[in-house]
Amino acid sequence: MPSLSKQPCESRLITCKRGGAAIVAMIVISAMVILIATSYGLIALGNLEIGFASQKSGGLILSADSCAEEALIRLSRDNTYSGGSLTLGDVACTITVTGTPCGTCSIDAEASVAGFTRNIQAGVSVSGTTIDITSWEEID
Repeated sequence: MPSLSKQPCESRLITCKRGGAAIVAMIVISAMVILIATSYGLIALGNLEIGFASQKSGGLILSADSCAEEALIRLSRDNTYSGGSLTLGDVACTITVTGTPCGTCSIDAEASVAGFTRNIQAGVSVSGTTIDITSWEEID
């Protein structure tokens, strides 16, 4: 008399599919978790880049202001000053004065660091050692 005990899945005529659905579900869930984690990581990197650019740009406008102010000082000493280059820490500044000798002239100060650039343009009138600022703005 044959035994009524359970036979292994492979020896039956009906194929055994125990756990197949669980494996497929586990693969799908794992792929979704990896996709979500990667998305959050990319968003975090983007936010870091935005923060870095904002920090560099904020300090850079102060450097451009400083370069324009340096040009004002040099113009008050010599109204034929036409510009030049300055280095403020890791910031490189280029100053251009148009309209020299300066009675009424324009100062363009460009500050650059790590691929970021900010520009200040100032209009000035020079009379002796007195300087009147007629305009001061950041330009693109």
